[in-house]
Amino acid sequence: MNTTTFSWWCIARSLGWIYLALMLASWFLSDYLIFRPPHASYHAGGPYYRIPVTATESIGMLAITGAAPRYVLLYAHGNGEDLGPDLRNYLSEFCAHGLDVYAFDYRGYGISDGRPGTARACEDAEAAYQHLVRDRKIPPEQIILYGQLLGAALALDLAARHKTAGLIVESGFISAFRVKTVIPILPIDKFRNNCRMREVRCPVLVMHGMLDNVIPFWHGQELYRLAPKPKLAFWPELAGHCDIRCRCEAEYWRRLQEFLRLVDLSRSSAQSSASDKTSE
Repeated sequence: MNTTTFSWWCIARSLGWIYLALMLASWFLSDYLIFRPPHASYHAGGPYYRIPVTATESIGMLAITGAAPRYVLLYAHGNGEDLGPDLRNYLSEFCAHGLDVYAFDYRGYGISDGRPGTARACEDAEAAYQHLVRDRKIPPEQIILYGQLLGAALALDLAARHKTAGLIVESGFISAFRVKTVIPILPIDKFRNNCRMREVRCPVLVMHGMLDNVIPFWHGQELYRLAPKPKLAFWPELAGHCDIRCRCEAEYWRRLQEFLRLVDLSRSSAQSSASDKTSE
């Protein structure tokens, strides 16, 4: 082996080790960057309660309910908040639009046990969904999954695996690593929302602020492209990161009602198809 060949081999080996170290660091340290739980801002009691996730751990739930709701939202929040008063006030406005709301904290957030993590957050979302269906006796075809930011990944995961009336994705991302890398430079990633969206089989509403400088607008565009029909998009020009409703409140509620009508039509069509098959 001549000197030139040996030098190139050493460079390639060094780059290989650097790439492997980057991949391992990305995988094992990413949860510390993805999940940023604040100090708990609420206590159990009133609309707040706990549900079990494992034999030893439970998560916090928030229930905001009215009489004879049109649909029930199961809401998954972003990575830097919990179910405290700020989010409770934000979600309570859905009741005025004919929707009950259930929201859940991830482990490590609020009154939830344990520590947060990618797989654990998916388990938490699953526990919340099963709580609505099994314990609250809410039919899956009446549940609309709503995920914002990190919560969009959990709502997408549920919608890909369960029957549901509809899915709302607000400020979602293609995958966790591509928020920073743009292109897939590693063979591993977390929260592959682009793959999950291909598996969804319900009406979808995708919302994304065009001025979002944290999760760029093209993430929302790509998720919408991958979403099944029927689907709606809402691209507010003046909204940035996590401020769609406060920037465009009137239009936000108009688009929500438009989506609910789309869900109504989809349910009616499905019921008609089922009746036709039964009559045959």
